[in-house]
Amino acid sequence: MLNQIISGTPMYVWAILGFLAFRGIKASVDRELTVRAVVIIPLVMLALSVQGILSGFGADPLVLAAWLATMTAGAAVSWNMVSDKNVRILADKGTVFYRGSWGPLVMMMSIFVMKYVVNVALHVNPFLHSNMLFAVISTALFGLFNGLFLGKMLRVLIMYKQAMSSSTVFTRSATV
Repeated sequence: MLNQIISGTPMYVWAILGFLAFRGIKASVDRELTVRAVVIIPLVMLALSVQGILSGFGADPLVLAAWLATMTAGAAVSWNMVSDKNVRILADKGTVFYRGSWGPLVMMMSIFVMKYVVNVALHVNPFLHSNMLFAVISTALFGLFNGLFLGKMLRVLIMYKQAMSSSTVFTRSATV
């Protein structure tokens, strides 16, 4: 059965896995990113999550509430984990410096595996589409992981905006 599941998986799923693994491995080393690059993975993870929720369970209010609640909790946790030790804004270059971490790879692989398992479970047992407990647990986990990505991204974007505003003010006052 496992062989049938793996061989029946569309090729684009394996391409997504490769992309996520590549980005996760890159995140394990110190690096500088543009603001655009800072938002790519959180938005990709958000899109995968939303697509998985809507295709698997629809827009049920309880399901969406579970997703939003855990996303908010995850965002609060990751927001508070961002510090000058692991993220610095390089205003003079207009980039963001990230200390390398295996955390993003672990989170991306966790979301991928969870989405894969949920999709397989829904395919093997279509009755799970209407099982509210399965739906709430699945979407709550999607929300938690989304929140972890989004909270960090939002915190970094605010840090970036503040640093760029301070840099602009400093530059203008220095030239006056």
